[in-house]
Amino acid sequence: MNYAKTAAEILRGVGGEKNVSSMTHCMTRLRLILKDDQVPKDSEMLKIPGVLRTVRQGGQYQIVIGSQVSHIYDELQKLWNFTAASTDEEAPKSAQKENILSRLFGFIAGCMTPLLPALMGGGMLKVLITLLTALGWISTKGSTYAVLNIMGDAPFYFLPIMLAYTCARRVSVNPILAMCIAGVMLHPNLAALFKAGQAVTFLKLPVTATTYSGSVIPILMMIPLMKYIERFAEKISPDMVKVFLKPMLVLLISAPVALIVVGPLGGIIGGWLATGVTFLYTHAGWLTIMLLAAVFPFIVMTGMHYALFPIALNSIAAMGYDPILMVIMFCSNLAQGAACFGVAVRTKNKTMRQTASAAGVTAIVAGVTEPALYGVTLKLKRPLATACIGSGIAGLFCGIVGARVFAFNATSNVFTLITMIGGGSMKYLIYGLIAMAIALIVSFVGTLLAVRMDDPDMQPETAEETSEAEAAPACKEQPALENKEAQPLQKKFQLSSPLSGYVVPLEKVNDETFASGVMGSGVGIQPADGRVYAPADGTIDCLMDTNHAIGMHTDSGADVLIHIGKDTVNLQGRFFTPHIKTGDTVKQGDLLLECDLAGIRKAGYDTISPVTVTNSADYLEVLSHPEGEVKAGEKLITVLQ
Repeated sequence: MNYAKTAAEILRGVGGEKNVSSMTHCMTRLRLILKDDQVPKDSEMLKIPGVLRTVRQGGQYQIVIGSQVSHIYDELQKLWNFTAASTDEEAPKSAQKENILSRLFGFIAGCMTPLLPALMGGGMLKVLITLLTALGWISTKGSTYAVLNIMGDAPFYFLPIMLAYTCARRVSVNPILAMCIAGVMLHPNLAALFKAGQAVTFLKLPVTATTYSGSVIPILMMIPLMKYIERFAEKISPDMVKVFLKPMLVLLISAPVALIVVGPLGGIIGGWLATGVTFLYTHAGWLTIMLLAAVFPFIVMTGMHYALFPIALNSIAAMGYDPILMVIMFCSNLAQGAACFGVAVRTKNKTMRQTASAAGVTAIVAGVTEPALYGVTLKLKRPLATACIGSGIAGLFCGIVGARVFAFNATSNVFTLITMIGGGSMKYLIYGLIAMAIALIVSFVGTLLAVRMDDPDMQPETAEETSEAEAAPACKEQPALENKEAQPLQKKFQLSSPLSGYVVPLEKVNDETFASGVMGSGVGIQPADGRVYAPADGTIDCLMDTNHAIGMHTDSGADVLIHIGKDTVNLQGRFFTPHIKTGDTVKQGDLLLECDLAGIRKAGYDTISPVTVTNSADYLEVLSHPEGEVKAGEKLITVLQ
């Protein structure tokens, strides 16, 4: 193959360098992000020598080449200096045609999802604190309670800093500088300036007093804006002093913009919202509570729900009870938790089931809905709609009967029922129980009926979770293997299994490139452990930089590709520990690689691992192990010459 010629034809076929936003490659294919992915014509691309198949997936235009892909990539780099990127704005136009609400939800969910471990941990600590205090095992006046509260509050208090990091990674802004801007907004000295009661200015411009801890919207607005500030700083900074001048300019420009313009905007909007709520409740209380209960998750997303707290505090101080905010939060939080439990019951995805179950407990018991909102309901969309409906109906009931909460609680949960005892009557507790039943039942049942089962997060994440009834017919290659082995005049050699696990026919592998056979004949193995061994004596031709795939040339002449998991190139080497390097000579049974299968699966990747003979066309036939269990070192593939 003429690599330079093939590279030139590929570049011309995809519309030239002006149509390529970024490019990288894995073991077998080029992965391009095109500005317009409608430019390349698949039928024409397949005519290019060396191009085996084209795949459009996940916003990428993938060109399957095979083991020579690194050579083609190198030639393309000589033609134009392409770089890998991960920004959403560089997605193909077809992906950008999604409605703006869907794109916004996707952006928010993408920024928040990496934060789930911290949010879940903090939320479960809140559950523990609530239970310990309710049972009287710890005093709310002791230091143990105070320290536990700090531990539970930390992920939410410092949420802007963590969000700044994930948001920066998503829009290709320096994540450390982004975290610094969030740190400025949370700095205790800034809070002290606000608390002093005197006007705060910067270069005579007013800095509006705003509480940023636990907020989301200021960071989601500010970090994308920093991208343009970084570009400006890059452009005007001379190369000699760029190493320190550029970051200084980014901080010097971004921090005032955040404090003077972007940050206070959320507080101003929150103030307007609070004024509007008071007006609506005065004229139509039942309608106000119903509407706010229904849309409260969206208010939580912006962090503006904190602007409503003064209304509740004023109501309790003046009247001895709050009929608005605490009631709304009670209905909404329970509805979010119930929707999560509906997802947990319906999903076939083990990771989503665990996430939804934990988020449901956190929302109902602790009153913390961020894990539920960002990890489950917003991600799946329909559960969010059913939770809003359930919360709205429960809110309508509360507004009609005049439900009340007699004590302030910043995280309304199931224990809020206790604070509904008051006013010389138990009727408010009964109202609360009925509202709870409405929110839970409507949201749970609605989610069971409405959730889309074809969503990837509702589907099994690995082949081993698929039921036997759904499995395809058993491999038909075994009789051929037996018949061929009975012919003594044919030359043959064996390749042993590099993995222990369950063998499936290659056509059942959930990757069209391997399943179609363009990468050669072989099998798929659902690994039982993370150890990968050499299938024969030979030389390591290629170990991917991301360590997820190994190519080797055996002494018998077969080129073998071992590819761990589907799309695991995106993990960038996480969970993989190689024990060899390119060019090493190995013996059959040598340990090549170790990987953390649990970590890979938890990250959302299928671990089914194709093992193929990429030069199958050079042989009379390549015959595979039948479907079933196999141990590393046992016979896996027979090659007939």
